[in-house]
Amino acid sequence: MTELNYTGFLACSTVNGPGRRAVVWVQGCPLRCSGCFNPELWPFVPRNRIQAGDLADRITALPDIEGVTFSGGEPFCQAAALAEVGELIREQDLTVVTFTGFPFRELRVQQRTSWNALLAVTDLLIAGPYRRDLPCSHPLLASANQEIVHLSGLLRGREDESGQAPGTVEYTISAEGVITTTGFPDHYDSLCRMNTGGC
Repeated sequence: MTELNYTGFLACSTVNGPGRRAVVWVQGCPLRCSGCFNPELWPFVPRNRIQAGDLADRITALPDIEGVTFSGGEPFCQAAALAEVGELIREQDLTVVTFTGFPFRELRVQQRTSWNALLAVTDLLIAGPYRRDLPCSHPLLASANQEIVHLSGLLRGREDESGQAPGTVEYTISAEGVITTTGFPDHYDSLCRMNTGGC
């Protein structure tokens, strides 16, 4: 099993893809988009280490979710580990949504084994760098240059479900009092970034 370095885990979200989903935020991103909602996830530094199989077990044990969303950071920088997680959870009929700052064409052209493996287990891909100068009202896109790629067709037509209205922000408070802010805020600067979020 491959080890994953992640910063955040949310057991249930309704703003990070269709339906109720677990969310994993990986640590490390080389793209460093201006205006990124998660700049604290850019450095490639150790955060929380977990084996891919253990993370898959954690996800599949959750009640009433449809799948998992991989965000970051940049998921394709840890593609091999996430591909293992995705393969294991899809065996339990759960779906995978992956957010990436890389354009889809670049992911395909590079023909990296680990990237292809993550694409193979991803049902819905949100691809492209965040552009502050290209605002977008689509519920799953942070900027208009990004693209929605249906890789399996399992989530096709579900982009506008309840809980994913444009500009939606979700706040979750854990039993330990940790607040997680995630979603697609209209005005990043007006939010208090108390820890990780996914945009």
